[in-house]
Amino acid sequence: MPFPCYGTLYLGEDCKRSQRCVPSCGRRFAEEGLRMRIGYYNHTSSISGAEISLLTMTSHLHTAEPVIIGPEGELGVRAREFGMEYLVLPGYRARLSKNPFSIARHMIGMVVEGWRLAACVKKQNLDIVHANSIRAGIMASMFSWLHRRPVIWHIRDQPPRGIVGAVIRKFAARKADKLICISEQIRESLGKALEYKSTVIYNGVKADFADDQEKQQARQMIRAELGAEQETLVIAIIGQIAPWKRQEDAIAALHLLQKQNHFAELWIVGEAKFREENKQYEQHLRRLVKELGLTGKVRFTGFRNDMKEICCAADLLFLCSDNEPFGRVLIESMAQKVPVIATRAGGVPEIVEDENCGLLYEVGDIVALAACASRLLSDESLRKEYGQKAFERVKARFVIQNTVMQVENLYDQSGQDRPLRVAIVHDYLNQRGGAERVVGVLHKIYPEAPIFTTIADRNELLAELADADIRTTWMQRIPGILSKFKLFFWVYPAAVKSMDLRKYDLIISSSSAYAKGIRKPKGAVHICYCHTPMRFAWNYEEYVEGMMIPSFVKRLAKVFVPFLKGWDKRNTAAVDALIANSTVVRERVNTYYGMHSSVVYPPVDLSRFGPYQPVQVKDYYLVVSRLVSYKRIDLAVAACTLTNQNLIVVGGGPDLDRLKKLAGPTITFAGRLKDDEVEELMRGCKALLFPGIEDFGITPLEANACGRPVIAFQGGGALDTIIAGRNGLFFTEQTKESLAQTMRVFDQYEWDSTAIHAHAEAFGEARFERELKEIVVHATMEKNASLPHSTLVGRNVELD
Repeated sequence: MPFPCYGTLYLGEDCKRSQRCVPSCGRRFAEEGLRMRIGYYNHTSSISGAEISLLTMTSHLHTAEPVIIGPEGELGVRAREFGMEYLVLPGYRARLSKNPFSIARHMIGMVVEGWRLAACVKKQNLDIVHANSIRAGIMASMFSWLHRRPVIWHIRDQPPRGIVGAVIRKFAARKADKLICISEQIRESLGKALEYKSTVIYNGVKADFADDQEKQQARQMIRAELGAEQETLVIAIIGQIAPWKRQEDAIAALHLLQKQNHFAELWIVGEAKFREENKQYEQHLRRLVKELGLTGKVRFTGFRNDMKEICCAADLLFLCSDNEPFGRVLIESMAQKVPVIATRAGGVPEIVEDENCGLLYEVGDIVALAACASRLLSDESLRKEYGQKAFERVKARFVIQNTVMQVENLYDQSGQDRPLRVAIVHDYLNQRGGAERVVGVLHKIYPEAPIFTTIADRNELLAELADADIRTTWMQRIPGILSKFKLFFWVYPAAVKSMDLRKYDLIISSSSAYAKGIRKPKGAVHICYCHTPMRFAWNYEEYVEGMMIPSFVKRLAKVFVPFLKGWDKRNTAAVDALIANSTVVRERVNTYYGMHSSVVYPPVDLSRFGPYQPVQVKDYYLVVSRLVSYKRIDLAVAACTLTNQNLIVVGGGPDLDRLKKLAGPTITFAGRLKDDEVEELMRGCKALLFPGIEDFGITPLEANACGRPVIAFQGGGALDTIIAGRNGLFFTEQTKESLAQTMRVFDQYEWDSTAIHAHAEAFGEARFERELKEIVVHATMEKNASLPHSTLVGRNVELD
């Protein structure tokens, strides 16, 4: 399957399209004299305002080639009359229902139709899918991962309210690439979450304006056909006959006008279709006409194709709808210099300027409607004035050329400016540590990328992830999972495989365990930032040492180690590019997996520390860490107790109770603190103690950023970050005596806090972003990708 193209070139296999590239931006098509093939999907073949707007737009395209997709029927007939390619799908007209069986049936129908459409788009090699309604958009987006083409929803109706509307908005936020709204009112109804995806593009009419002679001829012809006198004042209400269109208000207003001696006629132009309730409503209207004695004064014309001529023959247009999203009939009438009276609701006020080119009234206020009509029917000069201003407003804002230009610009953006679909994957987000800070920086680089993880504790999220789109797996629903997450090591592989990443082109996993085991979509690029190979599998004894669990549980768990090693090795082999977070991790990757990896040191958020400012150093050492056994905080506690040195331990975790039992009177356990409190302690400490073997270790560099040195064990990631005598010291054996000995010689050194701070600056976030982007570009090129650099690397942000 070809990989998508979002820029001037194309990412994936070699382009197999003869004389065309799959899909490319408008600029490339323009340069090569090619036209983008846009698939316009309509889920029904019946003709209404949405279909008329679609046909008007597609018949006026300049740089795009339309391919209409829909059921056989009237829409197909008209599209072929325009000479457009029409691909037939069965279509599916889903209905809102309270019946659970009906809901299930409609969902199945939409899924089947969605699959047919995705297969059609892929087979036809279309460049963009343009769905002509919300329902069409849902079906077009269901399986968009199959063809990986941009999907644009053209939203022409108000989204449903309640739970259904909320579900649709959430689905659109995840699946739609762009949203076209036909009015600002519709855009606002979508909510803030969809604002960045949505663009308002008004419907347009053909610049086919009747001159006075043509208008007079149409007036004579239509009135003769419908049996209306040439001198009679005619009011038209045009549109589908439906309760929400409120044609009964127009009938009631005409009744009031008759009482005021305005002997006008009302034409109800349109038909009742789609629903049984609409047909029943038409019968209600016909009965109402008889009851009010308006027989002969109200004419039901049925559906008409000659809308221009109908408008020319009318003197006034009513639009009485509850909440009209736009009101295409308004601009069609205004284009022929017909003044309008319409409800002050929906998108109508964006078209009709009250007291300028028409009059507005409140929905359902029949007396106000009749008063507005009386005013215009009584004053021919005012009708002409409003008609002329209406005509000028349509020419300025609502001609089809404006619509087409904006839509084709949107197509260009969908190809040229759309970034790769990026997903970030992390093992689990239920703690705060260096790995989670890496995820936070990845979120800064790719702010629109969702973060997939097995479980997440919202109370433990870093502040920089507060606005992130975090998606958990079914493991999140396991009782007690957040506190006992390590006991479920045997189910994480299945949870990671269940993540649905089919729509994403670039997947960046942040992994010290399971995240690199995702199911990579065909053609996608998977880059793994490896904090360390899975400790549980490759260093089991050390991993469980000191954990407060029964020995039989440890023995039982060891049974799974061979399986996890095999699983880890197989999934790592499928990764396109491995990044190790330190030299020691690179060595482990080579030893365990037999694979090459690049080293990119983790990002250190130096911005929160600000410029270095000298402070008074106080008489205490400091530990900042999660309190788990492999961190070896017990060495720091024991060494400070042995040497009678003050130690402040910041952090929490399962090893806390054991550490308290080891601690002497000089040890203080401060618990978890806010960042500014930790920073204050770092600035005032003698040194940070770092006794464990860490894969990298961001905390020592944070202490360096505060101008303070580090005493670390001579192993692991500390070898990459600490230069003995410049920004810290090493102890050589993981014993309390070795650490105590180094602490005794610590005071013999003179520490230059300014130089220590400068050393930390070399490990800032900007450096991480730059090096990561280089690897992303290289890995993508290795997979035969040819995207522009700006598209590949994500959003440029100021990180340092």
